[in-house]
Amino acid sequence: MKRQLSSYSIFFKGLKVGIHDFEFDVDDKFFELFEESEVKNGKLLAKIRLEKRNNMLELAINVTGTVEVLCDRCLEYFNLPTSYNGKLFVRYGENEVDDDEYMVISPDESELNLAQYIYESICLSLPYKKYHGVKGTDKKACNPEMLNKIGYISNDTPDEDEEDEDEPTDPRWNKLRDLNFN
Repeated sequence: MKRQLSSYSIFFKGLKVGIHDFEFDVDDKFFELFEESEVKNGKLLAKIRLEKRNNMLELAINVTGTVEVLCDRCLEYFNLPTSYNGKLFVRYGENEVDDDEYMVISPDESELNLAQYIYESICLSLPYKKYHGVKGTDKKACNPEMLNKIGYISNDTPDEDEEDEDEPTDPRWNKLRDLNFN
């Protein structure tokens, strides 16, 4: 597994001071490396802009694409568009830093593996509730049979004011409609 993760490494030791661009394909094989992942399939592109300085590395990370997730309503898989933009600052040293945007590596290191960072960024970019209709996906794609079985009531139902005119109303309510509460 470690060997497969190495394809998401940047060998920075031989790079000149300045800006360097990298791209990594994130696909089904990538997600297989993370056994407990809720995401099993996806097609994303991770673009990394690395600025190498004498004493640190600054990375601008952009990950965009789609991942296949389970709908929280109808329990069917669907493709959800996702994106992540972030910065990562890497400095040389021995002390750990408790910050998501900072990483400390040994001065002897020659490569920076970004697999875990990319994976966590994708997972954190997913919405808390995942269902058909979120982030521009087709909300009518939910399995109506499953929605009916669980008794899901959509927010797309007509308002009370839009009741069918043909539907008879209980005459006991007619007197209340005549009352003016203003």
